[in-house]
Amino acid sequence: MHAEPAAAAVPVPRSTTPRALPAAVTALAAFLALGLSTGLLLGAPAGAGDNGDGARLWCGAGLDPLTPSGKSAWQGGVVLDFATGGRACADPLPSSALVVLRAVTPAGPGTWSLTTLGWAYLVAVVGAAALAAWAASARGPRRAALLAVPVLPLAEPAFGRFLISTYSEPAGLVGTSVLLMGAVVVAVTRRDDRAERVVALALVVSGGVLAGTAKSGYLPLLAAAGVLCLVTAVGSRGVRGRLTGIAAVVALVGLSAGPAVATSQWQARHYAGVNATDLVFSTVLPEVGPDAVARLGLPPAAAHRSGTTYFPRADPDLPGQAVITADPDAVRDAALRELATHPAALLRAVGVSVQATQGRGVDYLPSAPWTPPTVAPSDGVVTGPEGSDAAALRMWLATMAAPWWPSAVLLAGLAVGVATMAAPVRRRFPAATAAARIGGLCAATSLALAALAVLGDGYFEIAKHVWLAAYLVDTTVLALVATLAAAVVDHLLRVQGHRADA
Repeated sequence: MHAEPAAAAVPVPRSTTPRALPAAVTALAAFLALGLSTGLLLGAPAGAGDNGDGARLWCGAGLDPLTPSGKSAWQGGVVLDFATGGRACADPLPSSALVVLRAVTPAGPGTWSLTTLGWAYLVAVVGAAALAAWAASARGPRRAALLAVPVLPLAEPAFGRFLISTYSEPAGLVGTSVLLMGAVVVAVTRRDDRAERVVALALVVSGGVLAGTAKSGYLPLLAAAGVLCLVTAVGSRGVRGRLTGIAAVVALVGLSAGPAVATSQWQARHYAGVNATDLVFSTVLPEVGPDAVARLGLPPAAAHRSGTTYFPRADPDLPGQAVITADPDAVRDAALRELATHPAALLRAVGVSVQATQGRGVDYLPSAPWTPPTVAPSDGVVTGPEGSDAAALRMWLATMAAPWWPSAVLLAGLAVGVATMAAPVRRRFPAATAAARIGGLCAATSLALAALAVLGDGYFEIAKHVWLAAYLVDTTVLALVATLAAAVVDHLLRVQGHRADA
């Protein structure tokens, strides 16, 4: 995305229309989208049941699930009620989601509902949407319509329900949507719109920090925010016009560097062996082949367990497990080298990851609230076809009606984004260029998230790990639709102008 929007190709005066209306309409759209997808507006909250990751957060806020077992994982429903005032655990996941959770949790003894967290996230999105719409309508209220790209996908229950959960994912979703709102403001304003572009940068930085520090797999959001800040000009041309964007990058790095490093270190401290096992057995051996075993430093018997994952069995007798446990970083690096030297295998792995975005529903995680009569899974753990069984994963992928769809969307998004780098395209299609740049940003970030997910933990729970990438697939679709519609309008206006000149 370039610093100067496509709209600058055709001088457009600042709008004198009151901007309260587009701000109110956009805020209402965001409120309805999330209010309905979470069920909060209907008084019937739908959340995402804990798979064991939730304890990494709620323990850090001094919460205790109000269930007979005192646990929230694999209870057959979403545990909504918690006791407050407990002692926080010593080593919770250092995530922006924990910061939010602590902010909305009472300090003293009492009871607390997880729906409070859902409302907090909802209010944050609504406020950001109103602010973004005000800024985006600087040169006409119609420009705020492009905010439909980050807002409308939030109406899908597959995304909204995670706001009522103790996962890190909701912080990632909310942060990403806010970041994209800032990107839209940049795309539809000009460098002369100083206040509006400062608002845009504030949205980009705050959204980038919230999303990028939610979990280590969301680091591409920090990169996207940083690039966007660097290319955004405010005010004067030349170096002076870049100072505000540079200051935004400094703020982004200052706010996110420490938490991002802490999150990555926590992940390595607790899950280095698990992640290396999943990468090797679920992805590298199936995609590269049994010959990779020797190069990975594993015993020959490891080839016979190709397709295995660490969880749910956590088998200590898995061939090569002792080697991985002794030096997980070395095994992981060897696995990544295998994929790097076998580009076809790497392409297949990333392709599976992108295709898995169609499983954004993560159906094995219950959405209904837990109640005392709720029956927990008989085996205690259910990871679905996209979880821990290679045969089930392949069957799940093979039965998709349009397995090519997410890849096609992302490639199209990248293509239109790259096309806007050509000056003739920007001159002929100024409005379409703004939408195309948003599509390119969404597509590139989605692809980066999908690639990092599969390179980090292989195919284990791949649908959950690419859940945020799935949101960006949907935003890419909407950006492409907006690009096409705007291109038609650009063409009609150009034809009309030629006729007037004649």
